[in-house]
Amino acid sequence: MIAASDRIHRFAGTPRDVGRAAGRALGPRLGENIARYIRERPQRPGAIDVEELRRGAIPWLRTLPERFQEEIEGLAEGANLPLQRVAEWNYVELCVDDGCSAFVGRLGGRTWVARNNDGFVPGLWGYVTIKEIGGRIPTLAFGLEGDVFVTTGINRDRLWLHHHELPVSDAPRPGRPHLTSWVLLTDLLETCSTVGEVEARLDEVDRDEGMLLFAVDGKSGEFAILECGCSRHARRAQSGSWLVGTNHARELDEPPPEGSSRSRFARMETLATELYGRDAPAQLPRDLIAILSDDRVERRGPPDIYTVFSNVACPSTGELWFTFGGYPAASRGEWERVSWPW
Repeated sequence: MIAASDRIHRFAGTPRDVGRAAGRALGPRLGENIARYIRERPQRPGAIDVEELRRGAIPWLRTLPERFQEEIEGLAEGANLPLQRVAEWNYVELCVDDGCSAFVGRLGGRTWVARNNDGFVPGLWGYVTIKEIGGRIPTLAFGLEGDVFVTTGINRDRLWLHHHELPVSDAPRPGRPHLTSWVLLTDLLETCSTVGEVEARLDEVDRDEGMLLFAVDGKSGEFAILECGCSRHARRAQSGSWLVGTNHARELDEPPPEGSSRSRFARMETLATELYGRDAPAQLPRDLIAILSDDRVERRGPPDIYTVFSNVACPSTGELWFTFGGYPAASRGEWERVSWPW
């Protein structure tokens, strides 16, 4: 098992500088990880069209904001890898679906968030990357080593964002700017300080696919689940002190999902209701880890996908717990607290 201290990377400078530094730090390991990730990422025959992956990666890269193109180019240069290969590594996420589960709510007078990220190739996950891009809000992200994009993270202004895959039926509006969900989330984390600013940006930029976006402002304690289609979004209705979410919409008019999303959602609702119904105060982060590691919430591998990493966090205080490797992550991961970096 790689020590947690060796799983935390910190980079600063221009986007290209950050990419180069990350590429040099990873060296040949990045190429090996990319090859393994693309090879093992699909779990069913025909999940990835290899020719489409090769053909579409560079054109997709050139649709990205310049800030991200430069970091990817720097990453390839620093690791001495073809740009095509690094672009494929990022583009492959458009080819397959994931599933995730999360809780957000107020406990002990503060807002807490707990999240399972479900995916493939579990042995490659469990890294923290801190980036300080010039002119942008510094961020701390959880995921793969060398990640350019964020699916779970927090910024220096204590804004927490993470998203789940969300099946939707609409499309981006003609003539409107639109981004892939994890590209947009990364941009939001680097430019927004409040939930309101996130919602305003969602009005300005469409998405290439749906996402269920969790947002917590640690400064105020405000939290929301934002259901994002490609061209529309809605804040999930809140009737109490907490919300849970998996991989389906409740406010947007979308068909019921296939798979385990509804059963995971129902189980998390039951566990959260029990947590809030106790006489004793919640034991944190232990009680939230228990929800994530429940055998009807956590994803435990073939024929299912794995919970590849898990988080529990209080953005207000900068308390961050993360699984530095080990899977299924919530029940068997290496849980450790991450020091607030600012």
